[in-house]
Order: sequence, then structure tokens, then C-alpha cells
Amino acid sequence: MSRTTRKILTTAAAAAVLTASTLAVASPAQAATHFSMQNYKSALCMSVSGGGSTANGAEIVQWLCPYDTSAPERLWHWSDARIVNDKSGKCLSVGGGGSTANGAAIIQWTCNGGPEQNWRTSGGYLVNGKSGKVVSVEGGGSETAGARMIQWSVTGGQEQGWDFQALYADA
Repeated sequence: MSRTTRKILTTAAAAAVLTASTLAVASPAQAATHFSMQNYKSALCMSVSGGGSTANGAEIVQWLCPYDTSAPERLWHWSDARIVNDKSGKCLSVGGGGSTANGAAIIQWTCNGGPEQNWRTSGGYLVNGKSGKVVSVEGGGSETAGARMIQWSVTGGQEQGWDFQALYADA
């Protein structure tokens, strides 16, 4: 390799390292993406009961999916490991103080950082950080609007699967 070629490659490598380190330090904050969570079996979306109650303990039910921003009780966004409702500003949580039992209600509650409010996605499932169980539709996967969300051990049924449908992102 000629001396000129080595110099060009060395300069290019140094520029790449400098650019990468600058991007790592100065990357802009991520904008929140607002989404609906649609059940694989029913094709209905998670919503807050009572037409979008803002009360602690309001149950999460399934309802017709929103196609715009006119139903904020059916829109959610991530905040770290928490899922926050757009209308109430409260976190998706497990009832009973974070019960680990099958059948415990999925509710909304003021965000408090508890493990019952931590969630992760895995293979289409929405897994709770405290119980390790997944969000499911009650009744073995009722397809009725208004059916409650509960947590349950993974069975592989479609009533436990969720599709996150992005509707918009913050500017």
C-alpha cells in the first residue's frame, strides 16, 4: 500500500471515529411515538374503561381501535419501561398492588416506578416486569368490546398477542 493511500485511510478512519463519538454524545432525545395496542384474536384495542376514566384503578378493556387521535383513551406511549395512557397520563399496571396471580386485572395507576408498571415486549406478548406474566383478554380471549384485560401465564393463544400500531410521534 502506498504512503498516500495509508494517509487517506488513516484520515478517513479518524474522521469516522470522531463522527461516531460526536453522534453518541450529542444524539437528540427520542420523540415519543403514540400507538394503539391491537389484540391478535379480537382485532380490538386496549382502552381505559368508563369512556376513558382518569381514575386510579380504572380497568383496561378492549374496544374499537382508533384510526386518529380522537380517542386518547385508546392511545399509549412508552416512557422508559412504562406504558402511559395519552388521556389520563397514568401507567398500565397490574391490579391488587401488583398481584402475581393469573387473572389479576390490568388497570391504570399513577406512575410510581413500581415493577408492576414495568413492561417489555417479547414475541408479540406484553410481559409484566413483576410477575413475568402477559396481558391477555379475559374469558379465553373474548372478542366482545368491553372485555377486560387480565394477566396470565403464557399459553401461546392469540388472545395474548398484541400488535403495536403507531399513529403519530411527538414533534
